[in-house]
Amino acid sequence: MEDFVSSFVRTMPKQGHEQWMAKLGRMGMMFQEAEHQMVKQGFRKAAIIHVDQNNLEEMWEKINKDKLVFTPILKSGYYEGFAHKHKAVVPGESFFWYGSLTRTYEDGQKFKKAEKEQHHNTIGLLLGYPECCSKYFTKNFPINYDPIWLGKEGKVTGYPECNQMLRYFGARITSHFSCSPTCEATRKIGQLWFKVMKGIDKDSAEELYDLLAGPITWDSYHGVVQVETPYFVGLTHTFPLIEKPRIIEWKGK
Repeated sequence: MEDFVSSFVRTMPKQGHEQWMAKLGRMGMMFQEAEHQMVKQGFRKAAIIHVDQNNLEEMWEKINKDKLVFTPILKSGYYEGFAHKHKAVVPGESFFWYGSLTRTYEDGQKFKKAEKEQHHNTIGLLLGYPECCSKYFTKNFPINYDPIWLGKEGKVTGYPECNQMLRYFGARITSHFSCSPTCEATRKIGQLWFKVMKGIDKDSAEELYDLLAGPITWDSYHGVVQVETPYFVGLTHTFPLIEKPRIIEWKGK
């Protein structure tokens, strides 16, 4: 499926909330470290990580120190924001390695095989995703690569752990698309993620939780999604083929 909108991401703070750009940056770094720690601490078998060619040595040192295994799968060119497919590497331009972080070599090879054969359920199992959410992703990703609770619009309430409406900007607790805003399995896993995040950066973790629990408007149409919070507005690309705007007015439980 070809894109109709080039990849981009923009965030604009509201007046008086300019500090949120730095806060989002810290939340994004906290999430990346939580990906690593969730594997290290044994809460899941694998994580997806991206290793920049320019900090390969630093990442290798950290992975080896923690007695973990990085299994490279493919090289990708850089892109802005999120992506549903990898960008071809242009000779002479920077790239990163996409691969899995696991506790064992065997799990790394299982992940690599599942990725090659596109066995999403196996990938979801290794990544610690709830079975219901893996099935939701497998069913819906081929028809919409940004499946934020397809079929829902208008006023929606749910758990902050299930909220992926700000993932484009680095703000999320869990790493998967929840099958519903009230998925109990996602909430349970999210509580583990949140505990790990508080061990990394308590203040950022608590601000993240409050952000995902607060009012958010997610407005998608013509391949562009605008997400508004009390502190900032974010714009990015999304799935373009919908017949009318889909707007979700979120409030966490």
